[in-house]
Amino acid sequence: MHDVIVIGGGPAGLSAAVYAARALRSVLVIDKGEGRWNHGQVNENYLGFPKGISARTLRAAGKKQAEKFGAEFAQDEIISVKKTKQGFTFKGSEGSYKAKSVIFAMGVKDHFPAFIGSERYIGRSLFWCLLCDGWKTRGKRVAVVGFDDEAVNTCLRLKTYTDDLVFLTNCNKGGDKMSEIKKKLLAKARISVHDGSIAKVIGKRGLVDEIILDTDERIKADVIFSRQGYFPNIELAQELGVILEGKGYVKTDINKRTNVPFVYAAGDLTSETAHQVVTAVFEGATAAIAADHDLREGIAK
Repeated sequence: MHDVIVIGGGPAGLSAAVYAARALRSVLVIDKGEGRWNHGQVNENYLGFPKGISARTLRAAGKKQAEKFGAEFAQDEIISVKKTKQGFTFKGSEGSYKAKSVIFAMGVKDHFPAFIGSERYIGRSLFWCLLCDGWKTRGKRVAVVGFDDEAVNTCLRLKTYTDDLVFLTNCNKGGDKMSEIKKKLLAKARISVHDGSIAKVIGKRGLVDEIILDTDERIKADVIFSRQGYFPNIELAQELGVILEGKGYVKTDINKRTNVPFVYAAGDLTSETAHQVVTAVFEGATAAIAADHDLREGIAK
């Protein structure tokens, strides 16, 4: 029986583990070894690393730091969770676990364009976060991939960095969900719209050079900006009756408590916006502080 089980080993989960372990809580981090941190991108806007730091390197350092203070780790995928009189029980693919409290930090699942070899480009020349990687598109040829108004908004905002923009719907003609107003804004900005799905991407060492659509159209590009959406990994939270808000994100208070006693949430699965390492780290720490307080007091605020 651990004091705290953290589900997810990204920045939010690791930060929670560090803070909970330093409070002398028994902590187990359960992570299946996937997530945005595993794409290999370089974070250039996380304070303290003027040369940038790869997401994998930062994750490895965070894991080592948490282990230093006594946090344990298990690579497993949790299938289900149940509330018990003593706390919570978790069933994973590799084993079962128990804890008095749980911090959900599973992040989100991205919908990247599907083409052969896409994993080689993710994080190097295939990006998804304007705040993180818009700066990297300065003066480059950028293809924004998306089919709705949110994708159009990102495309228009990228004009801050480059004028060489094209918009790819990645679907058949008429299959997009763009409003007429947004289509007119693209036209006004002289950004061409191309229908058709991505059939192939040509490039070397993870760097894009050309995109080929299933219409046989060929588009030169240095960067693919994917804005096909993402959804929060909230299935386990739902099993415990955690309240959701907005577009399905976990609702928490300012201290990252959910509506269920001794259940907390941190990171990308709590908000549709500001999916940043810095906010994830802050929220993970906040959740751990709240969990330690509630366990010490024997109540959930």
